[in-house]
Amino acid sequence: MTRFSLKFAPAYAVAAAALALTGCGTINSGTTQQVQVSSNPAGATVYTALKTTDSQGQVSITNKVAVGTTPLTVTLSRKHGALFVQKAGFVPTEVPLTAKMNPWMWGNIALGSPLSTSIDTSTGASREYDPGEYMIDLQPVAR
Repeated sequence: MTRFSLKFAPAYAVAAAALALTGCGTINSGTTQQVQVSSNPAGATVYTALKTTDSQGQVSITNKVAVGTTPLTVTLSRKHGALFVQKAGFVPTEVPLTAKMNPWMWGNIALGSPLSTSIDTSTGASREYDPGEYMIDLQPVAR
């Protein structure tokens, strides 16, 4: 290597790392996540859906699909995932999903990369469901 290229080697390394890590969460974690769902009683039907809220605060549930019965592992969208559990004789229940910042976002922050951050935020990869296991106690329908 010449003296010129050695002088700029650290800058080249930072630039290469920034390009390689663009969208850290999207690349390393993906835009979906598997979560485990159990219910008491077992054998309840689990539905996945997309849940969005518009600018006026109106909630919209779309693409609701039955994916199996409890206990099971389901794949959810990290951006707008929603879960519902239903069993005859019991009150249909929306699973209260909680999310936290995906640890891969720290790579975006450390690099000061607005491109990476915006990619991960727009795809939902900036979030991860925590906990990854949900136990739902279904309530009997009042008679």
